[in-house]
Amino acid sequence: MPDSLEWIADAWNSKGLYITCARGLSPQQLAERMADHQPVEIKPATTLQDASSMVDMSQVYCAGRIGQAGDWAFIVESGASEGWALDPAVSRGAEVLLFDPRPDDPPSFFSYHANGEVQLHFELGAGYDPVGAQPDLLRPALEEARAIASQDSIDDLLGMDEELPTHEQQRRALTAIGTHFGLSLPQETIESGRLPTVITRTSPPSTW
Repeated sequence: MPDSLEWIADAWNSKGLYITCARGLSPQQLAERMADHQPVEIKPATTLQDASSMVDMSQVYCAGRIGQAGDWAFIVESGASEGWALDPAVSRGAEVLLFDPRPDDPPSFFSYHANGEVQLHFELGAGYDPVGAQPDLLRPALEEARAIASQDSIDDLLGMDEELPTHEQQRRALTAIGTHFGLSLPQETIESGRLPTVITRTSPPSTW
C-alpha cells in the first residue's frame, strides 16, 4: 500500500534506517538542525548503500539522505544516529517525527516533537506506555488500527498485545501514525533510489 508507513517495519528487519520527518522545515533546514557540526554541506545524490559506506565510525558517524514528501521534509540516516534522543529543540517552530529502529537494543521507538518539546514518545510493538505533553494524542488512531488494545473493549483487554506479534504491532502503529499526520514516505526512492546526501554526525551520539 503506497500511502502507508507500514513498510518501515519491514525495512527495519533488514536495514537500520533512522527516519526523521519535519513539517515546517525544508530538508536542508532539518539536516542543519540535526547535524553536530556547521556548516552542513549537501552532497550529490547517492543510494542507501553509498550513504552507508560513508560511515567509518572515525570521521563520519552518521550520513543521511534528504527529501520531501508532501508537507513533510525527511532525512533517512545510516550509522550512529541520535534517534529518539534527538534534542527536542530541533522542532522549534515546527513539528518533528522520529522513527528509531534501535537495531542493537530493541524495542523501536516513535517520538513526536513540536515547538521545542516532546509531545509524545512510546515504544513500537512492545505494549503501550506513552509519555510526553500529549500522551493520548494517538491513542484513538492506534486503537482504530488495532495496534493497541482499546480501553473500552473487554475483548481487547483480554490479551491482544500478547497475541499480536511485535512486527505486526509495529506495522499497524506505523500505518496509524501516517494517517494521523498525513505522512506518506516513498519506499522505492528511499530503499532503491538516489537522494541528496549530508553528513549529520562527525562525533559519537550523545547516548554513547
